Amino acid sequence: MTQSENDEISKEFTRTRAYFIYLIIILMLVQIVDTYCTVVPGAFPSKIAEEFLSEYSKNEQNAIMALGTSIASIGAFLIFFSHYFADKIGRKKMLAITVVGMGLASLMIMVSTNFVQYVIFIFIIGFFQRSDIWLIYINEEADKKKRALWMNIILLAGLVGAFIMVLLRSIFITDTGSNWRAMFLFPLILGIPLCIVILLTLKESSKYQLIKEKGLTEEKESTSFKKDVKAIFQTENRKPYTAMLIMIAIYGGGTALYMGLFEKYISDSGALSQSQITLIFLLTVFAVIIAYVSNGILADRIGRKPLLYIWSILLPISVITWIIGAQQPNPFFIVLVGYAITHICYWGLLGIFRLTTLEMFPTEKRGSGLGFLRMCASIGSTIGLLLSSIFILFIGLGSTFMIFAIALFALLPLNYLYIKETKDVDLTALK
Repeated sequence: MTQSENDEISKEFTRTRAYFIYLIIILMLVQIVDTYCTVVPGAFPSKIAEEFLSEYSKNEQNAIMALGTSIASIGAFLIFFSHYFADKIGRKKMLAITVVGMGLASLMIMVSTNFVQYVIFIFIIGFFQRSDIWLIYINEEADKKKRALWMNIILLAGLVGAFIMVLLRSIFITDTGSNWRAMFLFPLILGIPLCIVILLTLKESSKYQLIKEKGLTEEKESTSFKKDVKAIFQTENRKPYTAMLIMIAIYGGGTALYMGLFEKYISDSGALSQSQITLIFLLTVFAVIIAYVSNGILADRIGRKPLLYIWSILLPISVITWIIGAQQPNPFFIVLVGYAITHICYWGLLGIFRLTTLEMFPTEKRGSGLGFLRMCASIGSTIGLLLSSIFILFIGLGSTFMIFAIALFALLPLNYLYIKETKDVDLTALK
């Protein structure tokens, strides 16, 4: 295909400013549902244990909860396939599927009657919630100098979902009673109509349409799944990508436990009321805003690699802070500050992991590359949670938190030795 033909095709798929703004609005709504589904399972594990595991001791409850969470996290192993099919059938269809999936999974969680059912349905919602097809969409539609900016604008808008979760928690989870099932109404009500809007009004990603027009997707479809997976590791960035997979596995293993059982640990300590815990969740949302704003401003200026250092250093320190703080006579302020910084670093790191990975792959492999990254994070989470369920039985939840926090310092040498800066990479030039 000649350069003039390439230019003609590129011009054909250029989006108007009005459509780009509309796309941003739709992706914001998707991320609101996504964020809500991300944070809601960690908002009331003490209530799940109270309803389904009341016959066990606290240590046994915590161990079973960690085991259940590890089983549920296996659903995220399938994320690779959602990204793989995003490369096969397109971004638009997979975006719609993941949104309606979150809504239907929420309905199943609401009707669960025992802990096993609850774990199975959390397994399902975890698959759809972690798919992040919207991230591929905006990465392929935004200007290369503003990819981090637009990604973090959408992430910031998604925090509306976190605010809604906190609001609903204040209504449905109190010191006098709880109705945790009602917490899953929101993604059900918004997810299904949003799926229909996506199918009827969104266009396919311009870069995906471009490679389809050139015949690259047809060629890819003729290859086997095994060859497609192997191709992920045959790019010019295979070494830094492999290091990134190891880093996110460590990250997943080191963070899954306290993201899922922080509320249980704080509730068990007995030093904070449910209203105070709800307030911590509320103020933590503002901390996540700091993470997204920091990434949005700094990632395009100082680069991705320096932010990996910053978040990797502060994350374990912040976790240790609120672990110790929860045992103090007046723990509210220490726990609040420590947990807020934990969220800044957790979401800051995840954003840089995803952004850097997307900037390592050509368009026809980008979805699969991101999907494999998320799968490795889930493998790390599952292994970490399985190990923690054993540790908790013998040394308790707090000490287990501490061990897994210290393990996160391993991210620093990997970043130094293997990760390269991707700040100004041209996505169309990647091979």
